[in-house]
Amino acid sequence: MEIAMRTVIYARFSNENQNPRSTADQIALCRQRAEQEGWTIVGTFEDAAISGAAGIGEDQRPGLNSMMRMVEAGGVDQVLAESTDRISRHVADAHNLRERIEFAGARLFTLFDGTVTPMIGLVKGFMDAQFRTDLAKRVRRGQIGTVKQGRASGGIPYGYVQANKLDDKGGVIRGLREIDPEKAEIVRRIFTEYASGKSPFAIVRDLNGEGVPGPRGKLWHSTALHGEKNHKRGILRNEIYIGILTYGRSRQVVNPQTRRRLMRYNSEEEVMRVPVPDMRIIDDELWHKVQEHLEANSTLQPSRARRPKHILSKLSFCGVCGADFVRTTSNHWGCSVKRYGGACTNNRLIRTDDFERRVLADLKAGMLAPDLVSAYVREYHRDFARAAADLGRDRAKIERKLEEAQRRKGRMLKAFADGGSEFDEIREMLANARKDVDQLTRELANMDAVPTVLTLHPHMEEVYRRQVEELDQALAAPEARLEAVPRLRAMIARVVVHPNLEKKRGVIVEVVRQMDEILAMATGAERLRR
Repeated sequence: MEIAMRTVIYARFSNENQNPRSTADQIALCRQRAEQEGWTIVGTFEDAAISGAAGIGEDQRPGLNSMMRMVEAGGVDQVLAESTDRISRHVADAHNLRERIEFAGARLFTLFDGTVTPMIGLVKGFMDAQFRTDLAKRVRRGQIGTVKQGRASGGIPYGYVQANKLDDKGGVIRGLREIDPEKAEIVRRIFTEYASGKSPFAIVRDLNGEGVPGPRGKLWHSTALHGEKNHKRGILRNEIYIGILTYGRSRQVVNPQTRRRLMRYNSEEEVMRVPVPDMRIIDDELWHKVQEHLEANSTLQPSRARRPKHILSKLSFCGVCGADFVRTTSNHWGCSVKRYGGACTNNRLIRTDDFERRVLADLKAGMLAPDLVSAYVREYHRDFARAAADLGRDRAKIERKLEEAQRRKGRMLKAFADGGSEFDEIREMLANARKDVDQLTRELANMDAVPTVLTLHPHMEEVYRRQVEELDQALAAPEARLEAVPRLRAMIARVVVHPNLEKKRGVIVEVVRQMDEILAMATGAERLRR
């Protein structure tokens, strides 16, 4: 008889449409089984809205990694999950995780299969992986059926609004769109001005200057107009504006090493087109004239043909408005808001080579001071002690809130079953109750997680200096540059570029390193500067 087995619970779901049981429901079922068997729950972990084939890295499945650290640290007898597909839907990952669990002296146990032996793990691994493949085919088949009916299977293009309605049985007919008259006028203006020879940059500059909200309610960017040729992205390339709904321009493939989803373009023969004349905004003559201009302007400049990933992309910000600091030309960087006609006074530019040189020089000059590192470690452990003292009080409060949220969810489910499903208010209240239960359950699960004790290398400053010097050499060698860029980016939290107000030209480059961020919070400093 198995008694007092120290158990950790793991739950996961991809999204609410594909899996009717949320992580809270899975954890509740596992807790119920543990109570029946007399097992002791020592931790609960979850990954919400993450695919079972996403990989098992820290950035891919944070909840799973936290659980594995606890299991491999010892003191755990079993991992409990609803089914093997909650652990993974990838054959190799499922096998790897089961072996790691067993090597740590524990077992994998699921409500559906009991103890997962090597044979069960192998068979279920293949079944779970095949289910994922079949599910993708069913989703695609459903989307094709939707498009054939003249209904959209994706987002809402600029110029249209959602127009879903109810069928005879009270169900929602999704994917219906209708023209937004005001935005349709902007679409016609964009097509007309581009056909007359006006550049996308000039068009969006004028739209921003007039205060016309962009597709996402913010600033317009030229890429929203000309988009991307192969996928037909961008307003000027979207066939919906001539009353044609398209589907299947691309397909997703998964890199087997990184598990990242990549887009592959389909041939024109594979693209499905369905006429939707009610959606037409642009006439054929204007459309063809615009497409001719796009084709004539689509020749790739040789200087941009093999542009490598830049060191500072997505890490640089304007010191005036906080927007991204981006490449405005092939050789210069500037504020993105200012570039597209927004209200920012930072009109200063910096050359790419000078930008890189100054950032790298800052990293080399500002090493980690041992006294600050020690201060951070001391503060970290003080915070840990304070958090542990507050944990009991906070847990009781959250448990009371969770009980109330579960009761409210039960009342809404009853009202829904008694005919309340016909009312939007009931559906909205039920959805909110479910969100509250899920959120509070996650908070309790986070409390159960055992944090890792912080340790820092005693010679961190020396290691840091050596890494920066090696990167400096690697960045100077073209064949090693692409490998060195990710390592250097990992050291940088952000780069803030301020205009040099003491001069009429030039900028001040402020580099905030990853450790600077941590030390600043720990020591209470507003910001560390070197």
